[in-house]
Amino acid sequence: MNKMLRVLSRREVLAACLMIFTADVVSGIVTPGFSLYATGLGANLTLIGALGSIEGLTRILASVPIGILSDTHGRKNILSAGMLLFAFSSYLFTVVRAPVLFFPIRVMVGLAMVSTFFVGVAYIADVAAPEERGAAIGLYATFMGTGFAIGSALGGQVTAAVNYRAACLLAAGVALAGFAVARWGLAGRGTRSQGGPAPRALPLAAQWALLRDPHLLAASVANLANNAWYSTTISFFPLYAASLAVGEGALGSMFAVRALLSSAARLPTGLLTMHIPSRHLLLASLGIALLVFAAMAGVTLPWLLGVLLAIEGVAYGIFLTSGQAYVSEQSTEASRGGAVGVYSTAGGIGSTGGPLLLGLIADLWGIRTVFWATALLVAVGMALVCTIGLVQARPAAQPAESLSHKR
Repeated sequence: MNKMLRVLSRREVLAACLMIFTADVVSGIVTPGFSLYATGLGANLTLIGALGSIEGLTRILASVPIGILSDTHGRKNILSAGMLLFAFSSYLFTVVRAPVLFFPIRVMVGLAMVSTFFVGVAYIADVAAPEERGAAIGLYATFMGTGFAIGSALGGQVTAAVNYRAACLLAAGVALAGFAVARWGLAGRGTRSQGGPAPRALPLAAQWALLRDPHLLAASVANLANNAWYSTTISFFPLYAASLAVGEGALGSMFAVRALLSSAARLPTGLLTMHIPSRHLLLASLGIALLVFAAMAGVTLPWLLGVLLAIEGVAYGIFLTSGQAYVSEQSTEASRGGAVGVYSTAGGIGSTGGPLLLGLIADLWGIRTVFWATALLVAVGMALVCTIGLVQARPAAQPAESLSHKR
């Protein structure tokens, strides 16, 4: 506990946690109700999947360049820009009425996610000393999840009391507050917990060589599977719940409980990474998700569906923290933005292909089939991760040493 308080007492860490809290409040307000809002404006299930896919495609194209930009131009500016993108995109949801015009807005959301959630991981790993990194990442992920929990509850209640557009206006205001926190408290370029000047960013060729690291590749495949399962949770679970007569307020409460339990799992996971290999925790989370989605396919009781969603949230919290810790362990400060970019790109592939494929499956065979398909995708992801060799990965220090030789 003393270690966590000591880490959180530093302004550069506290500001990052508060900023990412506001970012996930925005995500929690906007995301759970989006598919219902879009269908209310005339979007079919295939279009819902495509709207999810464009966000993932943006991450595929932008993650590595944004990560490298954060290595060369500093994390603070990228994080601040991400909060502005969240504010602008949330506002635009209130003025656009044709679902097809949501595509450019979803592009902005994808850029905002890369610039905040993923670059923020690199920032936290930079400013935390190695012996504090697990606790710092756990705290960061906990603030994220708590933000999503509060955002989900707020979004559901505001949508039920007023409408979805009012919820998006609230989200825009929260994002502007997060921007102010980022400018106030984040450390500028060159500030490090260990003291001394920050190392120079790796040359561009060395940054792209990260793509050949088998351990980063294994973590990235896992993140692809995670984002495919998250697409089901966000895009198709609300529609299935609505078909069982679950109202918008109750749906927001379900997602709030999910987010709270996800948050509760994150700090313990961060502390566990100091004793249990993060790759083992990552694989365990995939296994839990596989079982949950297979069970969802056969459930018709709303309360039981809510229980399964809560368990999925725990699995997501374990994955989020262990995956971020693993990528941080496999990189140095000079290459961390690029490594996180590769990891995010793989997630973008899952966010792109997953919703599009699952939307087609939903249109052809019904929403419940989507849960079986998701379980199969997660199983394939686990098999690929094990095949690549994640379970027998080398010690975390080795990649940092090998990267230092490339400078």
